[in-house]
Amino acid sequence: MGLTSLPTTLLFFFALAAYGQTLQIDNTLPKLDEQGAVVDAHDGRVIQFGNRFYWYGTAYGNTNGFTHKNTYYCYSSKNLTDWKKEGKLLENQPIGVYYRPHVIYNQKTQKYVLWYNWYPKLWEGRFGVATSDTPTGPFKIVNDNVRMVRSKVGLGDFGLFVDDDQTAYISYNTIQNHQVSIEKLSDDYLSSSMQNGGIIAEHMEAGSQFKRNGKYYLLTDHTCCFCNYGSGARVYISENPMTDYVYTGNINRYPGTPSLVLNDGVLTGTKYETLTKTKEGFHHLETVLKEPSEISGIEIHLFTGNRPENCGDVNNPRVHPEIVTPKFEISHWNNGQWKATEPVSLEIIQSALKEKALISFSKINTDRLRISLGNDYVYDHAYVNEVKLLKNATDDTTIPATSYLTGKDIPQRPIIPAQQTYVMTLNTANGEQFIWMGDLWGSASDNTKGHDYQYWSDPLRFNADGTIQPLKWVDSWQATLR
Repeated sequence: MGLTSLPTTLLFFFALAAYGQTLQIDNTLPKLDEQGAVVDAHDGRVIQFGNRFYWYGTAYGNTNGFTHKNTYYCYSSKNLTDWKKEGKLLENQPIGVYYRPHVIYNQKTQKYVLWYNWYPKLWEGRFGVATSDTPTGPFKIVNDNVRMVRSKVGLGDFGLFVDDDQTAYISYNTIQNHQVSIEKLSDDYLSSSMQNGGIIAEHMEAGSQFKRNGKYYLLTDHTCCFCNYGSGARVYISENPMTDYVYTGNINRYPGTPSLVLNDGVLTGTKYETLTKTKEGFHHLETVLKEPSEISGIEIHLFTGNRPENCGDVNNPRVHPEIVTPKFEISHWNNGQWKATEPVSLEIIQSALKEKALISFSKINTDRLRISLGNDYVYDHAYVNEVKLLKNATDDTTIPATSYLTGKDIPQRPIIPAQQTYVMTLNTANGEQFIWMGDLWGSASDNTKGHDYQYWSDPLRFNADGTIQPLKWVDSWQATLR
């Protein structure tokens, strides 16, 4: 929801009170209210109305999160650091288990609208909707069983998004198979229009939708259920708010197992990574750059001294099998998918127990390269000492990168060990920026769920094609409001 969707009086007040304010976010400490208590507000959103930010979330206290004690609370702040506890959102809520409160503002009705997910009985999921004249509530329940297109298979996690034309959408997953789809809300935001764009993905949860430069983004990932290892963040992009979403990668998953030896400067010997042939083909090597860069060549150093010997087989004309150089297939990440990188030249340089393959290609700009071996390679293993990305294939100017072993049987672990809650829009001196938010379950030192920390990313970084660069852990960051 942008500033243009707020009442004129609130916009004016915001301009006076917040212009030029610098925000400081620290992810290493719990967020506290003005009384010094840990903010107990999870799986919701932080959104700006007027000159204040409002944090809506579920309070879990010292429970396991599956009890009737779950309660919605609101906190407010001028700087995302000093939080005032405003109070409960719903009074006299029906008995059930409550999750995922989201509040948006309706310009036409001038009402703040709360949508929430609740279960009269686990796991009979429903959506409820309530309204208030103020962002802090209390909210009055309008309907505690909102009918959706996919209500029959149960309603679970969800997110709300208000477009530039004030049309609101809900992205939600079902309980059965966790199928994700998007529906358009009614003009008053109190019900569904029953227009659904179809299933976008399955076995997903915790979707968050936003818009940037005319493109619609939906971030979601596999079910996590209070997991302390975190969920990913799969990115789907479309030019339509409800349909035609294309998966462009997961920004909260390492590509595979990070390698400490492929960029350590040791070009020979027994410090190598083993690429193994599986039913799906060889494992890959993926190199990830900090920022997109121009690349025109790559060096691959291979160890040849690990071939088996024929000791005792006196009739074999060779003690060691023949050295065979594999065929390399190079791809680069482009517009959310792998694109073949056609080589211009290939030079193989052999020396004691090693080979260096120098591959040059027309200059590309990317933040990821993938090295694969042709499936016709005669051996089941290849041994790689080092990978160097070259800015210019004619000299030794290298580009720093982190390399990973990847493949179907190699796990992709979350970068940020958090379960996604929301992507917050922040209007800064550098323009509109987007903050990824997640609950760091199991992070509280006193093991109280309500005290678990949250991770709020520094502004997401976008490539020229609109895709999002991978997340990275940042202890703290700051931004200046516009």
